[in-house]
Amino acid sequence: MDIFRNIIDSSYPLIKPFLFRKDPQQAHEMFSQWCLFLYRKNIDKLLFYHRKNTLPFPISNAAGFNKNGSIPPRVLKYLGFSRVVVGTVMNNPWKGNPGVTIQRYPGTESMVNWMGLPGVGAEQVAKNLQQFGKRGVPLTINFMSTPQKQGHDVLDDLKGTILATRDIPSVDRFELNISCPNTHGSSGTLDARRENLSQLQKMLHVVEQHVHPSQEIYLKISPDSTEDDVNDIINVVQKYRVNGFVIGNTSTNHDPKFISLSPGKGGASGNAVYYDSLRTQKMFYERLKKVDQKYTIIACGGINSSEKVKERFSFGATEIQIFTPLIFSGPGLLREMRKI
Repeated sequence: MDIFRNIIDSSYPLIKPFLFRKDPQQAHEMFSQWCLFLYRKNIDKLLFYHRKNTLPFPISNAAGFNKNGSIPPRVLKYLGFSRVVVGTVMNNPWKGNPGVTIQRYPGTESMVNWMGLPGVGAEQVAKNLQQFGKRGVPLTINFMSTPQKQGHDVLDDLKGTILATRDIPSVDRFELNISCPNTHGSSGTLDARRENLSQLQKMLHVVEQHVHPSQEIYLKISPDSTEDDVNDIINVVQKYRVNGFVIGNTSTNHDPKFISLSPGKGGASGNAVYYDSLRTQKMFYERLKKVDQKYTIIACGGINSSEKVKERFSFGATEIQIFTPLIFSGPGLLREMRKI
């Protein structure tokens, strides 16, 4: 079985030029359909499994990779993930922004997206996941309220998503996404992150009330966070049953060193976000040491080598999430991570 996986990993550089001629969303849909085909033919283990798939630390896909739960979790397990993140899930279906909404920057292995958080809604996500039966891998539901919800409707929206997904087998973690820069707030203006922070306490109250006691609660944090943001978040979460933080998400900082000819909108990922994510993680790490609180830190953002894994682990992380680096490096990256 190792032979097939070695072939797949080594052939990705040959396939990538073809995929990169496609719109990024089209390329990802092709990957999703391929995974579904392998699952239905029951050959995913044959092609993907590797004897050294066991990682010395937990690794999962980041939100957006399996947005609607349409990629069979079992396939991602054999690909090399020890956990599968589904989402961002919202209670209601949402179309997101029209047209081309993703730009690749191959020279710096970075991307910018302004998709606007499209999704099929929580009930359909639950149906998608239920069809896959036994998964053999724990699931995280990354979720947020449907864009442009206001006031108490935001809280009802979060509640609806939790109720629709909490009883799916293998779901043991919820990840509240307060950090997407591409979502519209209640006023209709883009970037609801500041608005999310202002009502974090109310959000966590709803989340804690409706997830099962055995299910963990995490926050997905913006890499653009300030020191005041970090202090405010930690002050709030100490009042609730929060287990940890995913640091970070995409960034509105389009560093020209990584993002040439910026589209002037959207969130940057890949190498373009690595140092902002690291900076934010360091702030959380230092602040948590001062308050002597134990929280799990999951590092996310531009982690594309075992060296970067070690750097993020040196500042308190014990798990990682990846997405954009897989697009540029292929599935062999998951084996590279084992060299830590």
